Amino acid sequence: MKVSELNIYPLKSGRAQSLSLMNITHEGPEGDREWMLVDETGKFVSQRTLAKLATVNAVYDPTSLTLAFEKMFFKIGRKTSFSREVKVQVWNDSFTAALEPDLYSQALSQYLGVNVRLVRYAPYSQRRVLSTNKEWKPEVRFADARPVLLVNTKSLEDLNSRMPAPVPMNRFRPNIVIDGQKAYEEDTWKRIKIGNVYLSQPKLSARCKITTIDQQSGVSQGMEPLATLANYRRDTSNRVNFGTLWIPENDGTILVNDTLEIIS
Repeated sequence: MKVSELNIYPLKSGRAQSLSLMNITHEGPEGDREWMLVDETGKFVSQRTLAKLATVNAVYDPTSLTLAFEKMFFKIGRKTSFSREVKVQVWNDSFTAALEPDLYSQALSQYLGVNVRLVRYAPYSQRRVLSTNKEWKPEVRFADARPVLLVNTKSLEDLNSRMPAPVPMNRFRPNIVIDGQKAYEEDTWKRIKIGNVYLSQPKLSARCKITTIDQQSGVSQGMEPLATLANYRRDTSNRVNFGTLWIPENDGTILVNDTLEIIS
């Protein structure tokens, strides 16, 4: 089994950035969900309530973040001050992040049509992932749950065979796409190795209405693929699952065409 795609999402719920090489840190893929928009109370904003976010291009490099939308673009240096602290909330997690200059928040607010503030995961930010190992306290930035989302192309092929019209992989916003051997085999893996990175403590990824939003136009396409998935991928807790979430055990590098090894 080989890696066919690598993606990061520098701005939570913004457009994907495709990579050929992904650096993995203890917080997840480097640059992934390092920035986020929040409302006036500090609560995170995503495509669930603001589908137009899908049209914001966010490109990360080691020195800056470039945001582009309509005819506007700007670069935010990664060595900017972290002096403006703000409390933010991602689901049930409340923690401190850095508030970026107001100019960027104002531009995004004008484009999106709602008041938002742009924040960044700072060196002093700390958001823990629930771990079954009490001695191991991994972190995650602004991702919904765990740092890495893996999706299998065979699973998407199976889903599309049941659909009235196929959907692309980008609806599921994966970090790592694997060309697997059979559909949903990823559900059974416990520990894997890709490149020199070990990933473990997986959980199924519960899907939401973001999967129904076209990731180019930022427009909802109705109830699919959630409606079809719900027919055969709903669990006893009423969650509709597709893909798996992972915690990296070590820093390392993953490349497109790397082999996935199942450890257990």
